[in-house]
Amino acid sequence: MNSLKKISDYLYSQRWCNFKSEITEHNLRHVTFDILPFDKDKILAVGHAEFAEKDDSYFMMPMKQADENTSDKTLDFEGIAYKDAVEEEDFWPSLMNFLEEKGYSVEIPGGWRLEFNETDDSNKIRDNMGKTSTPLHLEQSNTTVVVGNQELAFKLERMLSFSKEENPEFEMNKKLMRENSSVMPKTHGILVLHNDKGETSSSGIIQEFVKNKGDMWNYSVAYIKEKLRQGYETQTSLTEHNCPEFMRLIDNLGLKTQEMFDALSKDDDNPNFTPQEADDRFLHIYQNQMKVLLFQTKRNIAENVDSLPEPTKSQTRRLLKGWDKLTSNFVNQQVGKIERASEKEAVCRVHGDFHLGQVLVTKDDDLKFIDFAGEPALPIEQRKQKHISVRDYAGMYRSISGYLGAVAAEEFAAEGATPEEIAKRKAYAQKAVSPLINKASQRFLGKHTLNEPWLSLEVFRKNLYEVNYEVCNRPQMAYVPISGLNTLLSSGGNSLANRKGRDL
Repeated sequence: MNSLKKISDYLYSQRWCNFKSEITEHNLRHVTFDILPFDKDKILAVGHAEFAEKDDSYFMMPMKQADENTSDKTLDFEGIAYKDAVEEEDFWPSLMNFLEEKGYSVEIPGGWRLEFNETDDSNKIRDNMGKTSTPLHLEQSNTTVVVGNQELAFKLERMLSFSKEENPEFEMNKKLMRENSSVMPKTHGILVLHNDKGETSSSGIIQEFVKNKGDMWNYSVAYIKEKLRQGYETQTSLTEHNCPEFMRLIDNLGLKTQEMFDALSKDDDNPNFTPQEADDRFLHIYQNQMKVLLFQTKRNIAENVDSLPEPTKSQTRRLLKGWDKLTSNFVNQQVGKIERASEKEAVCRVHGDFHLGQVLVTKDDDLKFIDFAGEPALPIEQRKQKHISVRDYAGMYRSISGYLGAVAAEEFAAEGATPEEIAKRKAYAQKAVSPLINKASQRFLGKHTLNEPWLSLEVFRKNLYEVNYEVCNRPQMAYVPISGLNTLLSSGGNSLANRKGRDL
Protein backbone atom coordinates (compact mmCIF):
# COMPACT_ATOMS: atom_id res chain seq x y z
CA MET A 1 0.00 0.00 0.00
CA ASN A 2 1.38 3.39 -1.00
CA SER A 3 1.09 6.19 1.54
CA LEU A 4 0.13 9.67 0.33
CA LYS A 5 3.67 10.83 1.13
CA LYS A 6 5.21 8.08 -0.99
CA ILE A 7 2.85 8.86 -3.86
CA SER A 8 3.49 12.61 -3.65
CA ASP A 9 7.28 12.08 -3.42
CA TYR A 10 7.15 9.82 -6.46
CA LEU A 11 4.94 12.15 -8.50
CA TYR A 12 7.05 15.18 -7.65
CA SER A 13 10.07 13.48 -9.22
CA GLN A 14 8.26 12.41 -12.38
CA ARG A 15 7.58 13.93 -15.79
CA TRP A 16 3.84 13.20 -15.43
CA CYS A 17 3.27 15.53 -12.51
CA ASN A 18 1.81 18.92 -13.45
CA PHE A 19 0.92 19.92 -9.90
CA LYS A 20 4.24 20.17 -8.07
CA SER A 21 3.35 23.46 -6.37
CA GLU A 22 0.28 21.81 -4.84
CA ILE A 23 2.51 19.07 -3.46
CA THR A 24 5.03 21.48 -1.93
CA GLU A 25 2.19 23.54 -0.45
CA HIS A 26 0.60 20.37 1.00
CA ASN A 27 -2.64 20.85 -0.93
CA LEU A 28 -2.65 17.33 -2.38
CA ARG A 29 -5.30 15.43 -0.41
CA HIS A 30 -5.75 12.06 -2.10
CA VAL A 31 -4.56 10.07 -5.13
CA THR A 32 -6.11 6.91 -6.58
CA PHE A 33 -5.11 4.80 -9.58
CA ASP A 34 -6.89 2.55 -12.08
CA ILE A 35 -4.53 0.01 -13.63
CA LEU A 36 -4.31 -1.61 -17.09
CA PRO A 37 -1.58 -4.24 -17.71
CA PHE A 38 -0.35 -3.95 -21.31
CA ASP A 39 2.70 -6.23 -21.27
CA LYS A 40 4.11 -8.94 -19.02
CA ASP A 41 5.89 -6.29 -16.92
CA LYS A 42 4.18 -3.00 -17.82
CA ILE A 43 1.02 -1.15 -16.84
CA LEU A 44 -0.83 2.05 -17.60
CA ALA A 45 -1.80 3.82 -14.37
CA VAL A 46 -4.62 6.36 -14.72
CA GLY A 47 -4.24 8.69 -11.74
CA HIS A 48 -6.90 10.84 -10.04
CA ALA A 49 -5.51 13.57 -7.79
CA GLU A 50 -7.74 15.48 -5.37
CA PHE A 51 -6.69 18.85 -3.93
CA ALA A 52 -7.75 21.11 -1.10
CA GLU A 53 -8.05 24.31 -3.13
CA LYS A 54 -8.39 23.42 -6.81
CA ASP A 55 -10.27 21.09 -9.14
CA ASP A 56 -9.27 17.45 -9.42
CA SER A 57 -6.57 16.46 -11.90
CA TYR A 58 -6.19 13.32 -14.00
CA PHE A 59 -3.02 11.92 -15.54
CA MET A 60 -1.79 8.65 -17.08
CA MET A 61 1.61 7.10 -16.41
CA PRO A 62 3.17 4.13 -18.27
CA MET A 63 5.07 2.05 -15.69
CA LYS A 64 7.38 -0.99 -15.69
CA GLN A 65 8.21 -3.48 -12.98
CA ALA A 66 11.35 -2.35 -11.19
CA ASP A 67 14.37 -4.56 -10.55
CA GLU A 68 15.09 -5.39 -6.93
CA ASN A 69 18.31 -3.38 -7.05
CA THR A 70 16.87 -0.30 -8.75
CA SER A 71 17.80 3.07 -7.33
CA ASP A 72 14.82 4.75 -9.01
CA LYS A 73 11.77 5.92 -7.09
CA THR A 74 8.95 3.40 -7.36
CA LEU A 75 5.26 2.90 -6.58
CA ASP A 76 3.71 -0.38 -5.51
CA PHE A 77 0.73 -1.97 -7.26
CA GLU A 78 -0.56 -5.34 -6.03
CA GLY A 79 2.66 -5.81 -4.08
CA ILE A 80 4.94 -5.14 -7.08
CA ALA A 81 7.23 -2.10 -7.39
CA TYR A 82 6.96 -0.11 -10.64
CA LYS A 83 8.99 2.73 -12.16
CA ASP A 84 8.63 5.01 -15.20
CA ALA A 85 8.36 2.93 -18.39
CA VAL A 86 9.09 5.71 -20.89
CA GLU A 87 12.81 5.22 -20.26
CA GLU A 88 12.58 1.65 -21.60
CA GLU A 89 13.41 1.09 -25.25
CA ASP A 90 10.57 -1.44 -25.63
CA PHE A 91 7.93 0.99 -24.31
CA TRP A 92 6.62 1.99 -27.75
CA PRO A 93 6.51 -1.47 -29.39
CA SER A 94 4.95 -3.13 -26.36
CA LEU A 95 2.18 -0.50 -26.09
CA MET A 96 1.41 -0.36 -29.80
CA ASN A 97 1.44 -4.15 -30.24
CA PHE A 98 -0.93 -4.45 -27.28
CA LEU A 99 -3.32 -1.91 -28.80
CA GLU A 100 -3.17 -3.69 -32.16
CA GLU A 101 -4.06 -7.00 -30.50
CA LYS A 102 -7.06 -5.33 -28.84
CA GLY A 103 -8.34 -3.76 -32.05
CA TYR A 104 -7.06 -0.32 -31.02
CA SER A 105 -9.70 0.09 -28.33
CA VAL A 106 -9.33 -1.25 -24.79
CA GLU A 107 -11.32 -0.95 -21.57
CA ILE A 108 -9.53 0.18 -18.39
CA PRO A 109 -11.01 -0.56 -14.94
CA GLY A 110 -12.72 2.50 -13.45
CA GLY A 111 -14.86 3.34 -16.48
CA TRP A 112 -12.06 4.31 -18.89
CA ARG A 113 -11.53 3.38 -22.52
CA LEU A 114 -8.28 3.99 -24.41
CA GLU A 115 -8.57 4.33 -28.18
CA PHE A 116 -5.98 4.74 -30.93
CA ASN A 117 -6.77 6.25 -34.34
CA GLU A 118 -4.59 6.79 -37.38
CA THR A 119 -5.07 10.19 -39.01
CA ASP A 120 -3.52 9.49 -42.41
CA ASP A 121 -2.88 6.54 -44.73
CA SER A 122 0.91 6.81 -44.95
CA ASN A 123 1.51 3.56 -42.99
CA LYS A 124 4.24 5.37 -41.03
CA ILE A 125 2.97 3.99 -37.74
CA ARG A 126 2.54 0.42 -38.98
CA ASP A 127 6.01 0.48 -40.54
CA ASN A 128 7.46 1.41 -37.13
CA MET A 129 5.33 -0.76 -34.82
CA GLY A 130 8.25 -2.98 -33.84
CA LYS A 131 10.90 -0.26 -33.55
CA THR A 132 12.43 0.73 -30.24
CA SER A 133 11.87 4.11 -28.58
CA THR A 134 14.04 6.50 -26.60
CA PRO A 135 12.92 9.46 -24.48
CA LEU A 136 13.58 12.93 -25.82
CA HIS A 137 15.65 14.32 -22.95
CA LEU A 138 15.30 18.04 -23.59
CA GLU A 139 13.99 18.60 -20.07
CA GLN A 140 12.89 16.53 -17.10
CA SER A 141 9.23 17.18 -17.79
CA ASN A 142 9.36 16.12 -21.46
CA THR A 143 6.99 13.26 -22.23
CA THR A 144 8.02 12.64 -25.85
CA VAL A 145 9.75 9.51 -27.12
CA VAL A 146 11.49 9.17 -30.47
CA VAL A 147 10.66 6.00 -32.41
CA GLY A 148 13.01 3.99 -34.60
CA ASN A 149 15.61 5.82 -36.61
CA GLN A 150 14.05 9.19 -35.74
CA GLU A 151 10.98 8.39 -37.81
CA LEU A 152 8.26 9.33 -35.34
CA ALA A 153 7.77 11.47 -32.25
CA PHE A 154 5.23 10.11 -29.75
CA LYS A 155 4.16 12.79 -27.24
CA LEU A 156 2.10 11.69 -24.25
CA GLU A 157 -0.01 14.25 -22.39
CA ARG A 158 1.15 15.25 -18.92
CA MET A 159 -2.34 16.25 -17.83
CA LEU A 160 -5.65 14.90 -19.08
CA SER A 161 -8.28 17.54 -19.91
CA PHE A 162 -11.71 16.02 -20.47
CA SER A 163 -14.39 17.56 -22.63
CA LYS A 164 -17.21 16.57 -24.96
CA GLU A 165 -15.36 18.64 -27.57
CA GLU A 166 -12.53 17.28 -29.71
CA ASN A 167 -9.05 18.16 -28.50
CA PRO A 168 -8.06 21.51 -30.08
CA GLU A 169 -4.60 20.25 -31.08
CA PHE A 170 -6.13 17.37 -33.04
CA GLU A 171 -8.56 19.76 -34.73
CA MET A 172 -5.83 22.26 -35.59
CA ASN A 173 -3.56 19.56 -37.00
CA LYS A 174 -6.35 18.17 -39.16
CA LYS A 175 -7.22 21.65 -40.44
CA LEU A 176 -3.63 22.50 -41.37
CA MET A 177 -3.21 19.11 -43.04
CA ARG A 178 -6.39 19.73 -45.07
CA GLU A 179 -4.84 22.99 -46.23
CA ASN A 180 -1.53 21.23 -47.08
CA SER A 181 0.25 23.61 -44.76
CA SER A 182 3.98 23.12 -44.21
CA VAL A 183 4.07 24.92 -40.86
CA MET A 184 3.59 21.87 -38.62
CA PRO A 185 4.94 18.32 -38.31
CA LYS A 186 2.56 15.88 -39.98
CA THR A 187 0.30 14.01 -37.55
CA HIS A 188 0.00 10.25 -38.09
CA GLY A 189 -2.09 9.13 -35.13
CA ILE A 190 -3.73 10.03 -31.83
CA LEU A 191 -4.47 8.33 -28.51
CA VAL A 192 -7.75 9.31 -26.85
CA LEU A 193 -8.92 8.41 -23.34
CA HIS A 194 -12.69 8.23 -22.76
CA ASN A 195 -14.28 8.54 -19.31
CA ASP A 196 -17.65 7.27 -18.11
CA LYS A 197 -19.28 10.70 -18.64
CA GLY A 198 -19.02 10.60 -22.43
CA GLU A 199 -16.02 12.96 -22.39
CA THR A 200 -12.65 12.48 -24.03
CA SER A 201 -9.10 13.66 -23.45
CA SER A 202 -6.03 13.59 -25.64
CA SER A 203 -3.53 11.19 -24.11
CA GLY A 204 -0.98 11.07 -26.92
CA ILE A 205 -0.17 12.31 -30.40
CA ILE A 206 2.13 10.64 -32.95
CA GLN A 207 3.81 12.93 -35.47
CA GLU A 208 6.69 12.93 -37.88
CA PHE A 209 9.95 13.50 -36.04
CA VAL A 210 11.53 16.79 -37.01
CA LYS A 211 15.31 16.67 -36.85
CA ASN A 212 16.08 20.01 -35.32
CA LYS A 213 18.57 22.29 -33.61
CA GLY A 214 16.16 23.05 -30.81
CA ASP A 215 13.39 25.61 -30.49
CA MET A 216 13.84 29.08 -31.91
CA TRP A 217 13.87 30.70 -28.47
CA ASN A 218 16.92 28.80 -27.19
CA TYR A 219 18.56 28.87 -30.61
CA SER A 220 18.16 32.66 -30.86
CA VAL A 221 19.26 33.39 -27.28
CA ALA A 222 22.41 31.29 -27.80
CA TYR A 223 23.10 33.00 -31.15
CA ILE A 224 22.70 36.50 -29.74
CA LYS A 225 24.86 35.74 -26.69
CA GLU A 226 27.65 34.50 -28.96
CA LYS A 227 27.43 37.69 -31.04
CA LEU A 228 27.60 39.74 -27.82
CA ARG A 229 30.73 37.85 -26.75
CA GLN A 230 32.32 38.59 -30.12
CA GLY A 231 31.42 42.28 -29.97
CA TYR A 232 32.06 43.02 -26.31
CA GLU A 233 35.67 44.16 -26.51
CA THR A 234 34.96 46.55 -29.37
CA GLN A 235 31.51 47.51 -28.05
CA THR A 236 29.99 46.56 -31.41
CA SER A 237 26.22 46.78 -31.81
CA LEU A 238 24.27 43.86 -33.24
CA THR A 239 22.54 44.67 -36.52
CA GLU A 240 20.77 42.92 -39.35
CA HIS A 241 24.04 43.05 -41.29
CA ASN A 242 26.32 41.32 -38.79
CA CYS A 243 23.65 38.77 -37.71
CA PRO A 244 22.53 37.42 -41.12
CA GLU A 245 21.69 33.86 -39.97
CA PHE A 246 19.31 35.15 -37.32
CA MET A 247 17.63 37.55 -39.74
CA ARG A 248 17.09 34.76 -42.27
CA LEU A 249 15.25 32.80 -39.58
CA ILE A 250 13.17 35.87 -38.72
CA ASP A 251 12.23 36.37 -42.37
CA ASN A 252 11.22 32.71 -42.62
CA LEU A 253 9.26 33.01 -39.38
CA GLY A 254 7.27 35.86 -40.90
CA LEU A 255 6.54 33.82 -44.04
CA LYS A 256 5.53 30.72 -42.06
CA THR A 257 3.30 32.75 -39.75
CA GLN A 258 1.57 34.27 -42.76
CA GLU A 259 1.10 30.76 -44.18
CA MET A 260 -0.51 29.63 -40.92
CA PHE A 261 -2.61 32.81 -40.81
CA ASP A 262 -3.82 32.22 -44.39
CA ALA A 263 -4.69 28.56 -43.73
CA LEU A 264 -6.67 29.29 -40.56
CA SER A 265 -8.50 32.16 -42.29
CA LYS A 266 -9.92 29.92 -45.06
CA ASP A 267 -13.50 28.69 -45.14
CA ASP A 268 -13.94 25.13 -43.95
CA ASP A 269 -16.64 22.45 -43.76
CA ASN A 270 -15.95 22.28 -40.03
CA PRO A 271 -17.87 25.25 -38.55
CA ASN A 272 -15.24 25.51 -35.80
CA PHE A 273 -12.90 26.86 -38.51
CA THR A 274 -15.30 29.02 -40.50
CA PRO A 275 -14.08 32.64 -40.22
CA GLN A 276 -16.53 35.24 -38.99
CA GLU A 277 -16.69 39.01 -39.03
CA ALA A 278 -15.48 40.93 -35.98
CA ASP A 279 -18.85 42.66 -35.64
CA ASP A 280 -20.12 45.11 -33.02
CA ARG A 281 -21.04 42.31 -30.62
CA PHE A 282 -17.54 40.86 -30.80
CA LEU A 283 -16.02 44.29 -30.21
CA HIS A 284 -18.32 44.88 -27.21
CA ILE A 285 -17.31 41.57 -25.61
CA TYR A 286 -13.65 42.29 -26.36
CA GLN A 287 -13.85 45.68 -24.65
CA ASN A 288 -15.45 44.16 -21.56
CA GLN A 289 -12.74 41.50 -21.37
CA MET A 290 -10.12 44.21 -21.71
CA LYS A 291 -11.69 46.15 -18.81
CA VAL A 292 -11.43 43.06 -16.59
CA LEU A 293 -7.82 42.50 -17.61
CA LEU A 294 -6.92 46.13 -16.95
CA PHE A 295 -8.51 45.97 -13.49
CA GLN A 296 -6.68 42.72 -12.63
CA THR A 297 -3.38 44.09 -13.88
CA LYS A 298 -3.67 47.33 -11.93
CA ARG A 299 -4.54 45.38 -8.78
CA ASN A 300 -1.64 42.94 -9.19
CA ILE A 301 0.81 45.76 -9.85
CA ALA A 302 -0.35 47.67 -6.78
CA GLU A 303 -0.17 44.59 -4.55
CA ASN A 304 3.35 43.65 -5.69
CA VAL A 305 5.04 46.97 -6.44
CA ASP A 306 7.03 46.96 -3.19
CA SER A 307 8.67 43.66 -4.14
CA LEU A 308 10.02 45.04 -7.42
CA PRO A 309 13.69 46.01 -7.69
CA GLU A 310 14.75 49.57 -8.36
CA PRO A 311 14.47 51.36 -10.76
CA THR A 312 11.50 49.21 -11.87
CA LYS A 313 9.68 50.13 -8.66
CA SER A 314 9.81 53.87 -9.36
CA GLN A 315 8.82 53.39 -12.98
CA THR A 316 5.89 51.22 -11.94
CA ARG A 317 4.60 53.72 -9.39
CA ARG A 318 4.61 56.46 -12.02
CA LEU A 319 2.69 54.15 -14.32
CA LEU A 320 0.09 53.45 -11.63
CA LYS A 321 -0.56 57.16 -11.06
CA GLY A 322 -1.81 57.68 -14.60
CA TRP A 323 -3.12 54.16 -15.15
CA ASP A 324 -6.83 54.80 -15.68
CA LYS A 325 -6.42 57.77 -18.00
CA LEU A 326 -3.54 56.34 -20.02
CA THR A 327 -5.10 52.92 -20.55
CA SER A 328 -8.57 54.20 -21.36
CA ASN A 329 -7.16 56.75 -23.84
CA PHE A 330 -5.13 54.06 -25.59
CA VAL A 331 -7.98 51.58 -25.83
CA ASN A 332 -10.51 54.23 -26.91
CA GLN A 333 -8.21 55.46 -29.68
CA GLN A 334 -7.83 51.98 -31.12
CA VAL A 335 -11.53 51.15 -30.77
CA GLY A 336 -12.37 54.41 -32.52
CA LYS A 337 -10.22 53.42 -35.49
CA ILE A 338 -11.94 50.01 -35.62
CA GLU A 339 -15.40 51.57 -35.57
CA ARG A 340 -14.50 54.02 -38.35
CA ALA A 341 -12.94 51.35 -40.60
CA SER A 342 -14.86 50.54 -43.78
CA GLU A 343 -14.07 46.79 -43.50
CA LYS A 344 -14.26 44.56 -40.46
CA GLU A 345 -11.42 42.22 -39.49
CA ALA A 346 -11.88 38.44 -39.39
CA VAL A 347 -12.35 36.28 -36.31
CA CYS A 348 -10.93 32.77 -36.71
CA ARG A 349 -9.10 29.98 -34.92
CA VAL A 350 -5.55 30.81 -33.85
CA HIS A 351 -2.59 28.95 -32.41
CA GLY A 352 -3.29 30.69 -29.12
CA ASP A 353 0.08 30.19 -27.41
CA PHE A 354 2.42 31.40 -30.13
CA HIS A 355 5.96 32.36 -29.16
CA LEU A 356 9.54 31.49 -30.10
CA GLY A 357 9.51 28.41 -27.86
CA GLN A 358 6.80 26.90 -30.10
CA VAL A 359 9.00 27.00 -33.20
CA LEU A 360 11.47 24.25 -34.07
CA VAL A 361 14.56 25.15 -36.11
CA THR A 362 15.14 22.18 -38.40
CA LYS A 363 18.53 20.81 -39.39
CA ASP A 364 18.25 22.62 -42.74
CA ASP A 365 17.17 25.89 -41.05
CA ASP A 366 13.51 25.57 -41.93
CA LEU A 367 10.87 26.13 -39.25
CA LYS A 368 8.05 23.98 -37.86
CA PHE A 369 5.39 25.15 -35.39
CA ILE A 370 4.33 22.88 -32.53
CA ASP A 371 1.83 22.65 -29.64
CA PHE A 372 -1.40 23.76 -31.27
CA ALA A 373 -3.45 22.89 -28.18
CA GLY A 374 -3.89 26.57 -27.23
CA GLU A 375 -3.29 28.25 -23.88
CA PRO A 376 -2.75 25.26 -21.52
CA ALA A 377 -4.27 27.03 -18.51
CA LEU A 378 -7.66 27.38 -20.23
CA PRO A 379 -10.45 24.77 -20.44
CA ILE A 380 -10.81 22.93 -23.76
CA GLU A 381 -13.90 24.90 -24.78
CA GLN A 382 -12.12 28.24 -24.34
CA ARG A 383 -9.03 27.08 -26.25
CA LYS A 384 -11.28 26.38 -29.25
CA GLN A 385 -12.76 29.86 -29.35
CA LYS A 386 -12.16 32.09 -32.35
CA HIS A 387 -10.18 35.27 -31.88
CA ILE A 388 -9.15 38.28 -33.89
CA SER A 389 -6.92 36.91 -36.62
CA VAL A 390 -3.76 38.85 -35.69
CA ARG A 391 -3.57 37.45 -32.13
CA ASP A 392 -0.73 35.09 -33.07
CA TYR A 393 1.22 37.95 -34.65
CA ALA A 394 0.96 39.90 -31.40
CA GLY A 395 2.12 36.94 -29.30
CA MET A 396 5.18 36.30 -31.44
CA TYR A 397 5.91 40.02 -31.74
CA ARG A 398 6.12 40.33 -27.97
CA SER A 399 8.27 37.22 -27.76
CA ILE A 400 10.78 38.89 -30.09
CA SER A 401 10.49 42.56 -29.22
CA GLY A 402 9.84 42.27 -25.52
CA TYR A 403 11.82 39.31 -24.25
CA LEU A 404 14.41 37.93 -26.66
CA GLY A 405 16.97 40.72 -26.42
CA ALA A 406 16.34 41.28 -22.71
CA VAL A 407 16.91 37.65 -21.75
CA ALA A 408 19.97 37.30 -23.99
CA ALA A 409 21.44 40.43 -22.40
CA GLU A 410 20.71 39.16 -18.87
CA GLU A 411 22.35 35.80 -19.57
CA PHE A 412 25.37 37.41 -21.25
CA ALA A 413 25.81 39.78 -18.30
CA ALA A 414 25.59 36.90 -15.82
CA GLU A 415 28.79 35.47 -17.32
CA GLY A 416 30.77 38.28 -15.70
CA ALA A 417 33.12 37.31 -12.88
CA THR A 418 32.42 40.26 -10.56
CA PRO A 419 29.44 42.54 -9.84
CA GLU A 420 31.26 45.37 -11.62
CA GLU A 421 31.89 43.22 -14.67
CA ILE A 422 28.28 42.01 -14.70
CA ALA A 423 27.02 45.61 -14.64
CA LYS A 424 29.39 46.61 -17.43
CA ARG A 425 28.40 43.66 -19.60
CA LYS A 426 24.70 44.33 -19.02
CA ALA A 427 24.99 47.99 -20.00
CA TYR A 428 26.75 47.02 -23.22
CA ALA A 429 24.39 44.15 -24.05
CA GLN A 430 21.16 46.07 -23.53
CA LYS A 431 22.35 48.82 -25.86
CA ALA A 432 23.94 46.45 -28.38
CA VAL A 433 20.90 44.22 -28.95
CA SER A 434 18.45 47.07 -29.52
CA PRO A 435 19.12 47.65 -33.27
CA LEU A 436 18.86 43.94 -34.04
CA ILE A 437 15.67 43.36 -32.03
CA ASN A 438 13.95 46.42 -33.47
CA LYS A 439 14.73 45.38 -37.03
CA ALA A 440 13.78 41.76 -36.39
CA SER A 441 10.44 42.83 -34.90
CA GLN A 442 9.63 44.93 -37.96
CA ARG A 443 10.75 42.24 -40.41
CA PHE A 444 8.66 39.57 -38.66
CA LEU A 445 5.46 41.60 -39.04
CA GLY A 446 5.92 41.80 -42.80
CA LYS A 447 2.90 43.43 -44.40
CA HIS A 448 1.29 43.96 -40.99
CA THR A 449 2.07 47.13 -39.09
CA LEU A 450 1.50 48.38 -35.59
CA ASN A 451 -0.71 51.05 -37.11
CA GLU A 452 -3.43 48.40 -37.38
CA PRO A 453 -5.73 49.00 -34.39
CA TRP A 454 -6.49 45.32 -33.79
CA LEU A 455 -2.80 44.43 -33.79
CA SER A 456 -2.10 47.36 -31.46
CA LEU A 457 -4.78 46.15 -29.05
CA GLU A 458 -3.49 42.58 -29.19
CA VAL A 459 0.09 43.69 -28.49
CA PHE A 460 -1.28 45.73 -25.57
CA ARG A 461 -3.31 42.77 -24.31
CA LYS A 462 -0.31 40.43 -24.48
CA ASN A 463 1.81 43.00 -22.66
CA LEU A 464 -0.76 43.14 -19.86
CA TYR A 465 -0.65 39.37 -19.41
CA GLU A 466 3.13 39.57 -19.19
CA VAL A 467 2.94 42.23 -16.50
CA ASN A 468 0.51 40.10 -14.47
CA TYR A 469 2.82 37.11 -14.59
CA GLU A 470 6.09 38.90 -13.91
CA VAL A 471 5.01 41.09 -10.98
CA CYS A 472 3.48 38.07 -9.26
CA ASN A 473 6.09 35.43 -10.09
CA ARG A 474 9.37 36.94 -11.39
CA PRO A 475 9.75 40.47 -10.04
CA GLN A 476 13.35 40.64 -11.28
CA MET A 477 12.04 40.39 -14.87
CA ALA A 478 9.07 42.73 -14.43
CA TYR A 479 11.05 45.57 -15.99
CA VAL A 480 10.55 43.99 -19.43
CA PRO A 481 6.73 44.28 -19.70
CA ILE A 482 6.59 47.37 -17.44
CA SER A 483 8.95 49.15 -19.82
CA GLY A 484 6.81 48.02 -22.74
CA LEU A 485 3.64 49.42 -21.19
CA ASN A 486 5.33 52.70 -20.31
CA THR A 487 6.51 53.16 -23.87
CA LEU A 488 3.14 52.19 -25.26
CA LEU A 489 0.99 54.34 -23.00
CA SER A 490 3.13 57.43 -22.41
CA SER A 491 3.62 57.96 -26.13
CA GLY A 492 -0.07 57.88 -27.00
CA GLY A 493 -1.92 55.63 -29.42
CA ASN A 494 -0.47 57.13 -32.61
CA SER A 495 3.08 56.35 -31.52
CA LEU A 496 2.59 52.75 -32.57
CA ALA A 497 2.39 53.80 -36.18
CA ASN A 498 5.26 56.21 -36.12
CA ARG A 499 7.84 54.90 -33.68
CA LYS A 500 11.13 53.72 -35.13
CA GLY A 501 13.97 52.20 -33.18
CA ARG A 502 11.89 52.04 -30.01
CA ASP A 503 10.99 48.68 -28.53
CA LEU A 504 7.62 47.79 -27.10
